[in-house]
Amino acid sequence: MPPFVVSRAASHELLPACRILFEGRAEHSRDYLLAEGGASGLFVARAASGRLHAAALVESLSGALGVALVPRGDSPAVVDAVAAAGCAWLRERGVKVCQAFVAEREEAEAAALARHGFRPVTQLAYLRRAVGPSFGAPTPPVLWHPWPSEPTREHTDLLLATHDGTLDCPEMNDTRTPEEIVGGFRPTDVANRSWWSAADAGGAVGVLLLVGGPDCALEVSYLGLAPGARGRGLAGSLLRFADDVARLMGRRELSVSVDVRNAPAMKLYARHGFVEYDRRGVWLAHFLVPESVTD
Repeated sequence: MPPFVVSRAASHELLPACRILFEGRAEHSRDYLLAEGGASGLFVARAASGRLHAAALVESLSGALGVALVPRGDSPAVVDAVAAAGCAWLRERGVKVCQAFVAEREEAEAAALARHGFRPVTQLAYLRRAVGPSFGAPTPPVLWHPWPSEPTREHTDLLLATHDGTLDCPEMNDTRTPEEIVGGFRPTDVANRSWWSAADAGGAVGVLLLVGGPDCALEVSYLGLAPGARGRGLAGSLLRFADDVARLMGRRELSVSVDVRNAPAMKLYARHGFVEYDRRGVWLAHFLVPESVTD
């Protein structure tokens, strides 16, 4: 019998578990988990004395997606135990693809993820720019329509079309159904989201999803164009509109994250004044979901 027991963290264990995972940000992270209901995916390894030896935090998202933090603990064996528990919990909830965003300083600890099926696939560049400065050259005019709370087939077809030939982590869509891809955009905080479809004289061309962050930034959470609309300067039109929305909301900054392999997107954002301020490795695990979950 191992000298520790693995289970989900009890309420009184949230703070010590966050100290293992987040070090100097433990109290803030504990409060965030409680406020957002994210503590249900927090697993710990507990000795008979009650002392915690490892912690792992995972979250099940809509659209058969999940996200995991790099697990931490006293030894590889105890870290593997909490990582295995977290992965099993995600599978039980129908997660097919789990993401982990790994900072350079975490790469050695990320070996625990590799032992549980995660593989590094790319890097994510985090970019930002101040709201308001000129976008330079004029962009093509487009018409904007708020995304309805109950999307029609036309809306979901447009959203799926913007994923055709995507260069932003296409591996995330390999095992997910079209319904799951659309489901991944299901709103969790409607009051904090601004979602639009764009059209020109020829019809619908793209989708723009903006999400307000806890600071003064507005995140370009998703910007996608249908294949026939690409290469016409319309992405610049969507960014110009995002800037307008940010100013109306009183935000001072636009932010976005981009797969570094997506050269057209990296050039687009650089051309419009975005600068990189961080970079993380993207690790993915593809899970075999039990049939009882998908039936």
